[in-house]
Amino acid sequence: MEDTSPENRELVRQIVALKSVEERVLMCAAMYEDAKSLATVGMPMGLSAEEQKAYVFRRLHGADPEEIVQGE
Repeated sequence: MEDTSPENRELVRQIVALKSVEERVLMCAAMYEDAKSLATVGMPMGLSAEEQKAYVFRRLHGADPEEIVQGE
């Protein structure tokens, strides 16, 4: 889905390009943590810690780690 105008995409690109490498890394890390939090929405109750990690991984990456490694 593409719901952002080309002008706005360019503006965001310019703003990000002005940031230092450290700021971009921190921004990326924060977005990843936000994505992990969102991925827990709808997680079934009663999962073990390992099952919770696997659930979040599947939500973020669309596959289990084993499936991703086998696909290489």
